[in-house]
Amino acid sequence: MTIIKSKLDCPRRAFMKASISATLFGALRGRKAEAQNVPPVFWVQLFATGGWDQMLFCDPKFGPRSDAGGGFHNLSQLKTAGAIPYVDAYAMAQAATRPVEPFFTEFSSRLLVLNGVDTTTNNHDVGTRYWMSGSLLEGFPIFASQVAGALGQGKVMPLVDISGYDESGGLIAPVRLDYVGVPQITELQKVNHPPSGGYVEPAGSTVERGTDMLVPAAYKRVRAAQDARVMRLRSRSKLPAHARAMTAWERARAAVPGLADLVLPTIGNDGLANVKALATMGIRSFQAGLATSMNVAVGGPNVDSHGIPDYDHLVELTQIFDVARHIVNTADAQPQPVPCIVVMTSDFGRTPVREGSGSGHWSVASMMVLQNKAAFARGILPGNKVIGGTTGAPDNAPRPTSLRVRKIHPKTHAFDDAGIAMTPSHVFRALRRAAGIAEHDALRPYPIAIDGAELELT
Repeated sequence: MTIIKSKLDCPRRAFMKASISATLFGALRGRKAEAQNVPPVFWVQLFATGGWDQMLFCDPKFGPRSDAGGGFHNLSQLKTAGAIPYVDAYAMAQAATRPVEPFFTEFSSRLLVLNGVDTTTNNHDVGTRYWMSGSLLEGFPIFASQVAGALGQGKVMPLVDISGYDESGGLIAPVRLDYVGVPQITELQKVNHPPSGGYVEPAGSTVERGTDMLVPAAYKRVRAAQDARVMRLRSRSKLPAHARAMTAWERARAAVPGLADLVLPTIGNDGLANVKALATMGIRSFQAGLATSMNVAVGGPNVDSHGIPDYDHLVELTQIFDVARHIVNTADAQPQPVPCIVVMTSDFGRTPVREGSGSGHWSVASMMVLQNKAAFARGILPGNKVIGGTTGAPDNAPRPTSLRVRKIHPKTHAFDDAGIAMTPSHVFRALRRAAGIAEHDALRPYPIAIDGAELELT
């Protein structure tokens, strides 16, 4: 089952205060409101909670394997989509649960796989932090927060936070959405009408929503006074930081009414449907200029597959792949397609040696980056490519020597004993460059250190 954690339980005044305070605080610290010459891309972090088994999809490392559902993983299930090897994993007794082949055949041309990435840990908390941020340090913002902190200052919903680990490091205030958060956003869209209803605009009115509380002439005078005050404050702003703060405040004022135009999903009892509905809202928020990035966690206890049959792990992978598919396809299906890049990670990988059914924690893991058609057309990242690898052959049974990191040349990506052992730090430094935020002022307090040369994602 999918687990979605409720993380928003604050009154609307606190919500607005957090959003606007983050906007002004960022501007007053002298951070840029937005980067120059950066393609407008909606960056999404999709986290598979629990530690996925890369051997069941992008890093096949076994021969025949069996679980409680019967025969599993004949060598005929080792396949290739374009230039990407994968395993068409399914249990013979539950052949309908077969998520890997459809996903890879649909998206291989726009999929970047990174195998043999060393998280250096088998601890859930540490692995989550490292695989979400690129740093082992506590309080370090996740990549989606880094993007929002650099490019989302002045926006009302800089980071759409659906579920999962959402550390922002103080860069921005995440706007958390779930079955508690959505009703509160709904309330923000409403205006408190006078009991008499005397000044309520009729249904279908195109008059600005603020007029619900005042007669039109009075409302115009209020808005004129507000605008005049802003202009006076701007003219008195001598310091660059103050000028940036005024610009950020004006953008926030202008953006708040955009909340009224968002179509909010109905939240029901189906966790997976809720995640996809909220993800759709995140995409539309980005398109409306309200959001910059998004994070979402998908996965239940069967991802962390101690003593759990492979079939049950595949059920979880089905949901993870389904959410990724929904995000990129929905972004492409908008009237004006939204360029979207989904960074898919998990706590770590699973052990090559089986624990009866299931497997244990393994520090060497895999990562996948999926682009929709609109983003891929921009040429930001490659597709149909695998970078890195691990020891052990896919057509041999698991051995204790399997799934060790193989070093690579950081530019050519050829296996090279004199090269680098990839870590999440290498990957996220490269993704910062891809997002155009590597040198952004907002991220100076959060440098990502690496051993060896820079990884080039080309």
